[in-house]
Amino acid sequence: MTSERASRRGEGGDLRTGTDGPGGDLGDDLGDLVVSASADGIIAVDDQGIVRLCNPAATELFGRTAREVLRAPFGFPVVAGQSTQVELMQPGGGVRVVEMRTAAATVHGEPLRVVSLRDVTRRWHAEREAERFQRLLLPKLPDLAPFEAAAVYQPAAVAEQLGGDWYDAVPLPGDAVGAVIGDVAGHSLNAAAAMAQIRSMLRALLYDRPATPGSVLTTLDRTLRAINENLVTTTCVARIEPRRHGWQLLWSSAGHLPPLLLTTDGMAEYLNTEPGLPLGVDPDRPRFDSIHSLPEGATVIFFTDGLVERHDQPIDVGLTSLVAIADRSAHLPLDELCQTLADQHPGDGHDDIAILALRMPARPHNGSPPQ
Repeated sequence: MTSERASRRGEGGDLRTGTDGPGGDLGDDLGDLVVSASADGIIAVDDQGIVRLCNPAATELFGRTAREVLRAPFGFPVVAGQSTQVELMQPGGGVRVVEMRTAAATVHGEPLRVVSLRDVTRRWHAEREAERFQRLLLPKLPDLAPFEAAAVYQPAAVAEQLGGDWYDAVPLPGDAVGAVIGDVAGHSLNAAAAMAQIRSMLRALLYDRPATPGSVLTTLDRTLRAINENLVTTTCVARIEPRRHGWQLLWSSAGHLPPLLLTTDGMAEYLNTEPGLPLGVDPDRPRFDSIHSLPEGATVIFFTDGLVERHDQPIDVGLTSLVAIADRSAHLPLDELCQTLADQHPGDGHDDIAILALRMPARPHNGSPPQ
């Protein structure tokens, strides 16, 4: 590979190696040496989008010789200050994923765009595998009839590591349903493993006993302390039960954002209550339950903070924006509603997003007398 690179230096004029600028030189000898020796690909593009310079690392990334690259159209948008990932098709088949950064420059009075190219193929594949593993840890929602249910998980815009966001829903005895949303702090394999463990424990606790959500969280928090699992976790655990004139939501929050309620008459409101402490902070602190009636056709949306959080503004701004999006999308089928919230989210994309939505059926019971 070294000898192949060396042989390319004379093929478009010397980089001085591969240049096509005035005098055949886009920099002094030291600058040329730095460009030529760089492990990153470097390409200079003129205002017509034509490649005027390419170093050996760039020709290797493209899988072409300098003669083939120089004086040819670059083929990608080049906007100064822009950073993006592009896929480079290789002549022999396959794809290389490259991080492309562009800066403006002027050489001998000629405006150019200098593009640095870094091979991130291995990282890209690792991120895709991490996302796939993350999705494998999330449950497929069971049949919750007569309730409608939908969920969406969306990784962060730059998915560097596994996240700890999750959702879950389970049918419960007594025509009830349990719902959980949560977020283990951090982005790591430990966070993902803790998420899977907590989700499994919560599912068992919800199904095994007719306890209130607050009691379930208390038991879970003390159990996690006993097994030395100390990752801080926010979660909201809820139970939806039939009542004579509709449904009842019973829930408890461990430092999590409140559920969002949408009704068929166009009302959208957060069910604000005492948020409580996250899991892993103080297992001996009492936890409380909240109750709210749910009319027929109402939708309850549980979500993690990645949906609304931005680092440059208070979270209340994102919560307000989410209400507006949900309000104008409330008429959509439930899966489309969840996807719309994920696509139009007011968050900045730096964190994972998990959404779980449950829609109340028309009747509390399937033909049986109400209790």
